[in-house]
Amino acid sequence: MATLTRRISFYLKPAAVKNEGEACAWLDSLTPEARKSGQRVAFLAGLALLKMNPAEAYRLAAWADDEALSVTQTRTESPASQPVSTAQITSQIAGNIRALFPE
Repeated sequence: MATLTRRISFYLKPAAVKNEGEACAWLDSLTPEARKSGQRVAFLAGLALLKMNPAEAYRLAAWADDEALSVTQTRTESPASQPVSTAQITSQIAGNIRALFPE
């Protein structure tokens, strides 16, 4: 069974859009491996945020380096009463990704 892949591409306009220029400068400062991983994580995190809170996703997408950027909490959850292991966190993240992007 072949693994299905999807190519996603879009263009940024660093000369015309300030935050896109800052994003390009940041990406250019990374190693190729870190850039690939960072772009993938940013894309998936952006989609997840877009599904949960579209207004916040668009607000964060309009960031500029000289602006104070505060992140508003998208969910109200009670703080954990006991420490959570790394394995539990990893398992929860994997479950969240599967829930947001079912095969």
